[in-house]
Amino acid sequence: MNKTIYRIMGIIVTFVLTLGGFSKVEAVSIQPAASNKPVYAYYYLWWSTKHWQDTLGPNYPYNVSPLPLPAKTDADGCNPVSNYAGNQLLDVPTRLVSQDEPGAIEEDIRLAKNAGLTGFWLNWSGDGTTSQTRTSVSYTRRLAEAFAASTRMGGFKNWVSYKAASLQPANEIINDLNFLYKEFNGETAWERIDGKPVVTFTGSRKYSNADVQKISNAVRDRIYLVGDETRATLTTTRMAMFDAITYYWSTQDPYGNPDSFEQIKEMGDKVRAAGKRWYAPLNPGYNSVLLKTGSCIPRKNGETLRAVWNGNLASNPDGWGFISWNEIAENSHIKPMQKWGNRYLDVLSSLIGSAQQPVTGTFDDKNGAFDYSSSAWQDQSTDKAYGGSYKETTRSGSFVILAFSGQSFSIIYKGGVTYGKMKVYVDDVLVHTLDQKLSTTTYQKRWDYSDQLSSGNHTLRLVFDPVSATINKGSLDAVIIR
Repeated sequence: MNKTIYRIMGIIVTFVLTLGGFSKVEAVSIQPAASNKPVYAYYYLWWSTKHWQDTLGPNYPYNVSPLPLPAKTDADGCNPVSNYAGNQLLDVPTRLVSQDEPGAIEEDIRLAKNAGLTGFWLNWSGDGTTSQTRTSVSYTRRLAEAFAASTRMGGFKNWVSYKAASLQPANEIINDLNFLYKEFNGETAWERIDGKPVVTFTGSRKYSNADVQKISNAVRDRIYLVGDETRATLTTTRMAMFDAITYYWSTQDPYGNPDSFEQIKEMGDKVRAAGKRWYAPLNPGYNSVLLKTGSCIPRKNGETLRAVWNGNLASNPDGWGFISWNEIAENSHIKPMQKWGNRYLDVLSSLIGSAQQPVTGTFDDKNGAFDYSSSAWQDQSTDKAYGGSYKETTRSGSFVILAFSGQSFSIIYKGGVTYGKMKVYVDDVLVHTLDQKLSTTTYQKRWDYSDQLSSGNHTLRLVFDPVSATINKGSLDAVIIR
């Protein structure tokens, strides 16, 4: 279903609700509204064996295989009853996996990337000193692995979500951010905006203007600093201290607080009016009752996530911060485990897919739907190419991915005597090896995929395979989806 149909359905739903005297989105389930903005998820680096045991408590049967669910809830994820004294969790995997195990973090990245997420917001803090190293705290070791695994996977870009939960002093935060920049600035999987690596100061709303200004002055010359603010703290003075704004609102409740969408829109409007970027929150539900805070927002089989997506879209976000991949104790997680399985990751993936997948038409090499593996793909400008440009690489194994909804496609490329081969994969199946070597330089050369795909979503992946040291170029000009 394309974006136009989604918009029409949204208008119809709004009209029907108005006639019926309703004004709140929870009255009806609607199709996802369209948005082609990046989607990130908060990713916590604290899941060691000890942390699992601290949250599950001493009475949980760790030796049972597969592990039993630690608590019961109703179908919507509320009204929890723990099965074991001292337990705080509702969900577990079939076996407890420490993030220190080889491949554990990479598996999370693989699942998230395949679902269409742009990257993680890696929740991290150091030890606050000027002498810390990569081995000073376990968080730093896991952060390094998250960057490395993202690079291995390719096409997965992360921010650092600086964790200020302990309200550490401003000087310690500055020490941590200085260390972070010095140690990890070269990581290609640390996303950059305006040329600077991105850090979200998660919890900035809890600090005074003086402290935030001190931190901002110390790091913004080289770090793109995103504030985590609320409606109450989002002043003009505050916004000037940051490059962008988000709001970690894990408890946004579309049922108990249907005005929350207007509240988010108010924040987005203020941020954008100040010339800053705005990143809206997303959550699938919430349950912290076993943490003794007594709050639950029902998941409703994905309706809550859909409602928050559609409602917060009115704030015109530059991107989304999903809460969360693995904040399991607060039950805002989307990581596939036993209780919910893949259900909520699939819902988020469908929302992303409805917004970002090209339907039909010609997509130029600079279209944001393309996911290039690295900067090895270089822009080449010429009026002989489609749209006035094409991409070129000389690095073996360079790839580009395009998620789309259609039944066939064509590839437009530049060929010539120095051009090698491009392996063409559809849904991870090799369907063709495209030889771009031609006797003369040729622009807008076209290759057509002759088979017909099933209706629905697909993934096209092109992987460059040079033939020799002199036949060593690969190109992409455009892709036609039909």
